[in-house]
Amino acid sequence: MRLAPGERGAVHRHDLDHVLVQISGDRVAVESEPESPTPWGPYFEAPIAPGQFSYMPRGGVETAVNAGTEDYHEIIVELKD
Repeated sequence: MRLAPGERGAVHRHDLDHVLVQISGDRVAVESEPESPTPWGPYFEAPIAPGQFSYMPRGGVETAVNAGTEDYHEIIVELKD
């Protein structure tokens, strides 16, 4: 996924567990849909650390937002059941 500074991705659902690998950028945010509660609440923003990865469980309905001043790039690896 690539997002320019201030760009918002499309609202999407994660039907599979997945791993996020941060490639570049400085800040990213996730806005969860009201009917899709998440452990981090309706809005979560964090700094980027290139090479950092995170395991994420399936089920979230959300929008990714580049909250920084640099282009954001991440790789999403979906895990099959």
